[in-house]
Amino acid sequence: MRSFRRWTQTGLAALFALALPLSQAHAEDCVTFSGLKHCAVGGAKLEVQSKELNVHATSTSGTDGVAIDTEGFSAWSAGVSCEPSGQAEDTTVLTHVADGKVVATATVASRVDGQTITASFVDADGNPTTYSALLYSQGRLVASVKGLASGSVAARGESLGRPSCTHLTPKACLKLCMGGPIECNYCYIPCKYAAESGGGSGREPYNDFSFEMPFNGVSIGDGVKAAPVTTVGDKLVLVSDAPSAGAAQDPDQIVVTSTATTVSLSNESVTPR
Repeated sequence: MRSFRRWTQTGLAALFALALPLSQAHAEDCVTFSGLKHCAVGGAKLEVQSKELNVHATSTSGTDGVAIDTEGFSAWSAGVSCEPSGQAEDTTVLTHVADGKVVATATVASRVDGQTITASFVDADGNPTTYSALLYSQGRLVASVKGLASGSVAARGESLGRPSCTHLTPKACLKLCMGGPIECNYCYIPCKYAAESGGGSGREPYNDFSFEMPFNGVSIGDGVKAAPVTTVGDKLVLVSDAPSAGAAQDPDQIVVTSTATTVSLSNESVTPR
C-alpha cells in the first residue's frame, strides 16, 4: 500500500514552474468524512459538522488545508465553499498526488467580482505538458481552447446574471447577494470541484479538473487568444493534452490548501478504479 504521507517527501519539489506551498499532513489530526481519511495540512484544524468538513486555517499563508486519501479511486469531487480571509483575493489550490508525486494542480483565485483559474499538468513521464480548457453551459460545449502552457491562466470569470452555485459559505454569500430568498437560493449550493484520471473502455486516460462556475461570464485561454471572448457558461473542464500513465497516476491524494479562513467540503464522492 502506498504511504498516505509519502507526498511530503517528493511533492514539495516542484515538477513544473509553479511552486507548491504544501506542508506535511498531520497524522495526529485526521478524521473520517464521507468514508475517506482526511488529514490536516500545515496548521489547519479539521471539524466535522453535520454534512460538512470544515478546514479552519490558522494563517492566510495558503499552506493550511487538508489531504484526502483517494487511493483506489480514479476520481474525486466535492462541493467547496470558502469563508473569505478579508484580503482582496483568496486563493484555493487543488493538488492531485499520485504515488508521492504531484501530477496536476489547479489554482482558483477568487475576488468579490470574479475568479481567475490556472492549472499545471504533467504527462505520463512526469514532464510538464500543455492542457485544454473547455467551457460548458447546461451540458453543451460553448467554448474551448487547446495548447495552454502548464501554469498559465485557463479562464477568468465575471458575473453575468444570477449564478447557480457559490464558492462562498452561505454566510459570506448572503452578505453580497442582493435579493430575497429565491434570488439568493444559490448561496446554499456550493460549487463542485472535481479531479479525475479518466479513461476506461479502451480509451486513453487523461488527467483533468472540473469546476462549477460561480461567475458565469467566462473567457478562456487568455494566454493563447489575442482577444478572449466572454461566454456564458456554468462548468469549466481543464484536461491535459497528453495522456496520463493510467492507474499509476490516479489520485492517491487530493490536497486542498487555501488562504481563506475556512474551507468547507460537502457532498464528497469518489469513483472506484
